[in-house]
Amino acid sequence: MTDPDRVGQADRTARSQELILDATIECLLAEGYAATTTMKVQAKAGVTRGRLLHHFPSKRELLTAAVTRLGEQRLNRNLEDRTDDFSLSLAEKRPPAAEVEKRSDWAVMILWAGLMHSSFFTALELWIASRTDDALADKVRAHEKNVFERVRENARELFGPAIASQAGYDHMFSVLFSSMRGMAVTYTFSHLDPQTEPMITTWQQIARSLLTDAPAVDPR
Repeated sequence: MTDPDRVGQADRTARSQELILDATIECLLAEGYAATTTMKVQAKAGVTRGRLLHHFPSKRELLTAAVTRLGEQRLNRNLEDRTDDFSLSLAEKRPPAAEVEKRSDWAVMILWAGLMHSSFFTALELWIASRTDDALADKVRAHEKNVFERVRENARELFGPAIASQAGYDHMFSVLFSSMRGMAVTYTFSHLDPQTEPMITTWQQIARSLLTDAPAVDPR
């Protein structure tokens, strides 16, 4: 028989950990890795010093756990499930799969918009931290592998069968996404409008290169 008190305690513990980890992610985004201290996380989470240290005795353990939490947030977020004006306007303009060229161009824009999400820039802070921390680096590598596979899976649906079924699709996607991710890093300091990124046209041309021998798509 389940002990209600034990279940309640477990729920409170889990909730407390979530508050702390969410506060850590917020601090990383707002303050950067170097300025993210356990004291700032404690204040933002609204927990006692003892409670924070009980769950995460060191900054390393806190950041390592934050990688997992951030991964859950990034993996559970649909590429079109966004609240900013850029992504909302794109999601509303989803072309049918039969309009392969328009669908391809649209999918490129959705992928690019997805990299402008705050979770990507938070992840960048953890990349920086992991450069000199092997334990954290192991966690970040596993996290990024999972994120990449999820994005690859979602992208197949975004592009539609006319492109995703082509023999060169996987190679095209890898090149495309790697280029996008590299360019997205520059937005940490450029403060440009991502909707006017000059590389968008090039990325769309790369994706369209698979359409030459693409089979017709049933419009139904």
